[in-house]
Amino acid sequence: MKRIGLLLLLPVVLFLACGSGPGIAAPVEETEVQATTVQEEPPAPEPVAQPVENIFDPASITQEKRDAAMTEVQALITDLNRIIRAKNYNAWRGYLSDSYFREISSAAFLEERTEDLYRRDQIVAQNLGRDPKKVQKKILRTPKDYFDNVVVPSRSNDRMDDLDFVSENRVKAYTVDNRGQRLVLYDLEIIENKWKIIN
Repeated sequence: MKRIGLLLLLPVVLFLACGSGPGIAAPVEETEVQATTVQEEPPAPEPVAQPVENIFDPASITQEKRDAAMTEVQALITDLNRIIRAKNYNAWRGYLSDSYFREISSAAFLEERTEDLYRRDQIVAQNLGRDPKKVQKKILRTPKDYFDNVVVPSRSNDRMDDLDFVSENRVKAYTVDNRGQRLVLYDLEIIENKWKIIN
């Protein structure tokens, strides 16, 4: 009887061991899977479109605009000569762009001009037969010092012989020396509808 019971139980055990039929899968043991981190390359940055620079073509300036600029700048230089001869610092200051005024107010600019002025004064003394070592150095501390000691002695009789357009609203005014060299007098730009010295 025990044998018959075991024989009857055997197909059930085999049935359970092999699977429980075609649609049911045998249970699978769950195992813990360790996650591994994969370092991915960061995505390449998108190329930034460079702004297209409009290259100024001086040939785009009409003769009419060039003639008008020549007339305006000659009148401006005549006015500046008069202002400088009168040693009118405030009127001269009105012709400077804000950026140029900041530049000539900087300690570095004033120190350089102090040294330039000292060397110039030494050369003048030597040419006059005086001892250049006895020249007193003038220290430029303010834009007014620069105006009084550099601009007034050197810029009161400027003459414009030519000008070049640097951009639609910017020109360089030149004088021509006795050797035929063009020397820059002023770098000017129209700011708020008025020519201003920018360098």
